[in-house]
Amino acid sequence: MTRALNRNPQRGFTLIELLVVIAIIAILIGLLLPAVQKVREAANRIACSNHLKQLGLGMHHHHDSYGTFPPAYVNNGPWPPPPYSFTHGWAAFLLPFIELQALADRYHMEVPLYHPLNQEVMTQQQRIFQCPSTPERNRYTRIGPFQVHGTMSACGDYATTLGVRDGLIQAGADPRGALTYTPTPTLAVTLGRTPTCLNDIADGTTNTILLTEDAGRPRLWRAGVRGAADDALEGGAWNHYKGGIILNGSTADGTAKPGPCAINCNNDGEVYAFHPGGANAVFADGSVRFLRAGMDIRVLAALITRAGGEVVADY
Repeated sequence: MTRALNRNPQRGFTLIELLVVIAIIAILIGLLLPAVQKVREAANRIACSNHLKQLGLGMHHHHDSYGTFPPAYVNNGPWPPPPYSFTHGWAAFLLPFIELQALADRYHMEVPLYHPLNQEVMTQQQRIFQCPSTPERNRYTRIGPFQVHGTMSACGDYATTLGVRDGLIQAGADPRGALTYTPTPTLAVTLGRTPTCLNDIADGTTNTILLTEDAGRPRLWRAGVRGAADDALEGGAWNHYKGGIILNGSTADGTAKPGPCAINCNNDGEVYAFHPGGANAVFADGSVRFLRAGMDIRVLAALITRAGGEVVADY
């Protein structure tokens, strides 16, 4: 007898079944994506915190060696007068203390940071000065003195805290109502070029910020909204002498200054990060803490000043 024909051959997927499977996979990916993004951001936030921890330790090593923290900026060279006289930022002084001695050896202190002789160092992307949560990695700035000299610099995301604007105090941001707030910066260089030492921090090292995030420059960012111009702000260079924060605050959407919003509303010389809910900061005791978005601007002002006499209980 002849073998009976197989009347039930193996059947493949129909187009409709295939589309259903693809739709289910897409839904599952959509459900998993937020979790993956949260894990990635958590890892980036930890890496950012570690960068600030290393920079804070470097500042303490500098203090151990010289008796002071590094200056926020200096102007001790034979180059033209203002507006381009403050020509080295804090980061140049820190290089030997954060395992970047080779860069320190090639950096020329006798000329400004934007001088062609410093291009070899200033154009190098240094991960320790960058937060991995910041978009547009490997950014460069060419404005200000760099444009004048035909040079450029790689950018960073961390900044010294210099003080609090008078106008902000007059608007009621000073919790003590005293105008003695502004003359007590954390790392600013005085007219005698005298940097800050631990004994100068009368408010206590646990209550005084050394460095925090002002990320994304030279592009202007407002409350997470990307500005149109990619080279709009000075201070973006990782060693910029104009990179410090003088607290102004802004409106919640970041479009006007001063204002009540202290964190993550405007990156033009304000505390700004791309972490949901706040920004990292390293304090004078070497600890790194998370400054939450929505913090009262008066509390942030108290943490920025080194000798304001405030009592900061919780933030």
